[in-house]
Amino acid sequence: MKSSELFDLELNKIEHYIKFPAMRPFVGSKYGDSQNKKIMLIGESNYLPPNSTINKSASLWYKSKQSDLTKDEIQWLHCRNLLMCDWKSAGHMLYRELELRMSEYIDSSKTKAMSNVIFMNAFQRPAPQTGNSISRFCGEADFKVGAETIDQVIKITNPDLVIFVSKLAWDKLGRRLSKESTARKIDFTCHPGTGGRYWHKREYQHGVDKFRKLISSHY
Repeated sequence: MKSSELFDLELNKIEHYIKFPAMRPFVGSKYGDSQNKKIMLIGESNYLPPNSTINKSASLWYKSKQSDLTKDEIQWLHCRNLLMCDWKSAGHMLYRELELRMSEYIDSSKTKAMSNVIFMNAFQRPAPQTGNSISRFCGEADFKVGAETIDQVIKITNPDLVIFVSKLAWDKLGRRLSKESTARKIDFTCHPGTGGRYWHKREYQHGVDKFRKLISSHY
């Protein structure tokens, strides 16, 4: 599975991606195929290695650029490479689960179902604690940059359906999006990595069953 460069001319003009080009969204090679609706999935945040410090402070992070990172740090936040790897590690459960659910509606016999979507993370600063949610650390700068970046990606790639696969990201950023963004079909689910606590809990209204309904309505 490879990421398309179809929108890179415009994506490369987004301020945050000028600073951190590795964070540009993954664009599936089949995104926009005439027989399929265009779907954009928005996760929560990246992580950096446990010994990283540049992401501890929001003010420091947003004043920084990719050249301030180590090679290892760049790989940890490289959105496209993460989607194109084998997803065997525990930290890649999100991608495995999304692929499994998307493949219920899209033929994945020749290429992964995720080849049909755009994927990006909502927060443009990696969570300060590796493996933990950014929920206890995010603030106004994160909300501002996150919403602005999402708005710009939506405008450039023009998806028919946008799904935040993180309730935190939706609660903090969804209502900050522009009227142009929210004029299209946009919704949210909980994080697929929450497993039996939320994602697979039938009584919970924002879990996997909601995701299925949203995807099935476009296929």
